[in-house]
Amino acid sequence: MSAIDWGIVALYGAVLVGIGIYASRKQSNTEEYFRGSRQIPWWAIGISIMATSFSAASLLGGPGEGYGHGFLWLQLQLGDLLGYGLVIAIFLPLFVRLNITTAYEYLERRFNPQTRALGSLCFLMFVVARLGALLYGASLVLSTVTGLPLWGAILLVGIVSVVYTVAGGITAVVWTDVSQFVMIFIGLIAGVWAAVQGTDGGLGALWQAAAADGKLQVIDMTWDPASIRTFPTALLAYGTLAFAVAGTNQQSVQRYVSCPDVASGRKAALLGWFTGFIGVSATLLLGVLLYSFYSLNSANLPADIAGDGILPHFIVNQVPPVASGLLVAAIFAAAMSSIDSALHSLATCITVDFYKRYSKPGKSEAHYLLVSQGLIVLWGIIGILSAFYVASTGEDLLPFLVTYSTMFLGPLLGMFLMGFLFPRVNAVGAFWGCIAAVAVLSFGSANEWITFPGIWRSAFTAPLAVIFGLIISALGSAPTPRRLAGLTLWNSKTES
Repeated sequence: MSAIDWGIVALYGAVLVGIGIYASRKQSNTEEYFRGSRQIPWWAIGISIMATSFSAASLLGGPGEGYGHGFLWLQLQLGDLLGYGLVIAIFLPLFVRLNITTAYEYLERRFNPQTRALGSLCFLMFVVARLGALLYGASLVLSTVTGLPLWGAILLVGIVSVVYTVAGGITAVVWTDVSQFVMIFIGLIAGVWAAVQGTDGGLGALWQAAAADGKLQVIDMTWDPASIRTFPTALLAYGTLAFAVAGTNQQSVQRYVSCPDVASGRKAALLGWFTGFIGVSATLLLGVLLYSFYSLNSANLPADIAGDGILPHFIVNQVPPVASGLLVAAIFAAAMSSIDSALHSLATCITVDFYKRYSKPGKSEAHYLLVSQGLIVLWGIIGILSAFYVASTGEDLLPFLVTYSTMFLGPLLGMFLMGFLFPRVNAVGAFWGCIAAVAVLSFGSANEWITFPGIWRSAFTAPLAVIFGLIISALGSAPTPRRLAGLTLWNSKTES
């Protein structure tokens, strides 16, 4: 990278830290720190929803996916749309009306504190697994283009992310996500431009080469549960996972409840899906063009290069100055837009669901604010250690994230479905139904009685948890109508 490339990256990093410092001037209580006093515009929250899910894994894995399999990954966006549609119809209105800070407060109101703790724990395990992959993705690029050792790159990315997240709270997270959204697309445009300019015949030649090798196919109707790139799996299995991510993940719910009303929350959720669709399409397009670029040009990829390494290799060897700086800044932007959200949601969850609920109730707002900031630092350290583990596995990032997400979010989705849709389910049924579903899946998989790909785990464990919950609840007493008031889809109005 040239001096001007480094200048672009450094300037962008300074902008992020500056936003955090500016937002910190408003931070005097947890309402502002956790929810921005519900004053953040819905469109900014919608972009933030997209930026949170669009990580460095997406910006590295997307081109790798497009290079290897063309546009087939785009089918997953239909599953995403199904998931967001269900959240908007079932979960979001009640979350906003209940005026909660974490999604898991709902579980205590509907069931009991133990169920809330279990739901919060499932979320924490999901984010810890994801956080390591997010840090690793950005660090891989930094290491590739600068020659820094991977461990040094992981430390640098982690520390920068922690600094501005600690300073500015959710307001800084959302507004840096907006700036990161802009940076991501500038970087993608720079990458496409570099591929087109480096090929005789330009975009037309690249497109024809991709078409000739079958890289432009979008839909594959084959029934193959083992493949995430077929339509049934993308719609049903990934759709269930998307429902869980968008509806029970604190990173998403924290944005809905930061909206001033239900209508704003719905618009933010739909904008989040749409911008995500555009983002995934753009990364796959870049990957398809890179496939054609390396097919048509004499500059070949190393035979043993992983999918996640294609874009960094392209940046180092083929992208001219300025464009390479924009691409690297875009990858940092994608990484940090997910890392900051993960860190902030972890701190929010632990402060509200555990520390404030069990350890130190009744303390001052300043006390809880300080605890939250300390937790962000702590989880930043844990995330860095998790990134070292991800680096040691050698797995591609997108499959890694999909597999580990399903382990924790399926049972969590089942728990929320019991609360929203089944008034007969009581606290005992919700808690032990979730535990039983996980036990059946774990025991069956260990003994090879249950064999199906990881992407289907959420689609299996969520309904299984509901079935167990209904059976266990039938053995006990039903919740009273007063206990259910305002807490189910069938009775969303709170009793006066």
